[in-house]
Amino acid sequence: MIKKTIIEDKRIFIVLFIYAFLLLFFCSMMSPLYPTNNWSDINLYFNMGKAMFNSRTLYTEAFDHKGPLIFFIYGIGYLISNASFLGMYIIESICWGLMLSMAYLTARLYVDKIYAFVIALAYSLFALSHSGEGGSAEEFILIFEVIGLFFFLRYFKNKETAIHDPKVMLMHGILCAVVFFIKFNLIIFWFFPLLAIFINLIRSKEYRNLLHNILAFTIGFLIITLPLCIYFLANNALSEAWNVYIELNRSYAKLGSIMEIAENLIVRFYLRLRFETLEFIIILVGAIWFPYKYIANKLNAISITLSFLSLYIVIFMATGYVHYYAIPYAVFAIPGLIVISKYIRLNNSRTVYITALVIFLIFGINKKSFFGRQINDVVKREAPKTYVDEFESIITKEKNPTLMNLGLDLGNSIFTRLNIVPNVKYFIAPNLKYEIYPEMRNAQTRVIENKEVQFIILCSNSPQFKYFHNLPTMNQNYTIVSEIYDDIDAHAFFYLYKRND
Repeated sequence: MIKKTIIEDKRIFIVLFIYAFLLLFFCSMMSPLYPTNNWSDINLYFNMGKAMFNSRTLYTEAFDHKGPLIFFIYGIGYLISNASFLGMYIIESICWGLMLSMAYLTARLYVDKIYAFVIALAYSLFALSHSGEGGSAEEFILIFEVIGLFFFLRYFKNKETAIHDPKVMLMHGILCAVVFFIKFNLIIFWFFPLLAIFINLIRSKEYRNLLHNILAFTIGFLIITLPLCIYFLANNALSEAWNVYIELNRSYAKLGSIMEIAENLIVRFYLRLRFETLEFIIILVGAIWFPYKYIANKLNAISITLSFLSLYIVIFMATGYVHYYAIPYAVFAIPGLIVISKYIRLNNSRTVYITALVIFLIFGINKKSFFGRQINDVVKREAPKTYVDEFESIITKEKNPTLMNLGLDLGNSIFTRLNIVPNVKYFIAPNLKYEIYPEMRNAQTRVIENKEVQFIILCSNSPQFKYFHNLPTMNQNYTIVSEIYDDIDAHAFFYLYKRND
């Protein structure tokens, strides 16, 4: 079905890919349209990937507690463009083109091509709604979820047999593994639909097909897992990878009591309805009404709803919440839009296709507030001078400078823009309390004592500011060469220290 549809509708897929590149050109700050992207997370991913492709081992020689595959994706972007996000813009746009194409294929299971085309375009707005400056780990996970949703709904739509194609299960195994090694808790999206498939096979006594599917899923999961294990084993880092990515993240999760978790879920449900009313209602329609109405097998229908509920719980149960955490459940907007399309009448004409493209591109551009910045900031690239610009002007004077950022992630873009390869394990300071992970501050103290880096950035609102600002060896080995108050993002003082050579 996929191959046939691609051949028949190849022009639509080409248009969707072009639309993805155009949309992200305006709506992702990794686009060459924008002077830079200072978002700390993506600069961290980029420079972890840079370290990885410059022979530094993840977790043991370059530290962050995110999953290894997000660093690999950004490392590929680094290979394309060493000191900018041009490579990541290309990767992000290709991934979005794939995502919109899979949204189209999903819609085509239930509606004609003009409706599927409009649904794919409309879905792009849901994907944009919490994407921030672009390129979050959750954004890439959403792409893999959309692929998974297509295969689930294609199987659930088939009323003739319970038999499941092992080749598709192989794909589910690969998708699950990829998501697991980006952000492991979001693998919950696959749990209930896969469980429904296995129960269907057991009920139908298709034991051979069940075995084949279990083996296929396992092989798919291992296709991603084994190369990572080999990489870490070869670099004597498997134990550290487990301790950081699994154990540290488990201890870092801020979960309260059962009552506090329930309160978080209820309050955030209310906030979604109040402030994201139309968007959230369409997602709820896709997660609840769509399976009830369009999936005949009740077990399969319930599995889709449970997939949404479990994903919602995983996202919102913790006390800490950031806007881009909500991106993964946007996958359920696709079935929601399919339901709405049943009440709309469209002509299958070129005019409708072109009008839809223009309308959704305009809506997408308008959705991003950072596009509303002054023309001088975006086009003429004359943005107000920041601490990043000032620090860069000093650091760039040195040949092969080295840097450690203790500024609570802020300022990570300096590594990117000056193409500085991290030379110490804890080259940045993610928001980990000393009580949870004392090794980071202790190691950074040793770096200062041994004068292992030439420059250090320190921010006054960092949790460790007082410690490092008053550290005797800091003031003995380093001198403050620039001090700037940032009144735009951090509302704090930033200090640039230079080693006393």
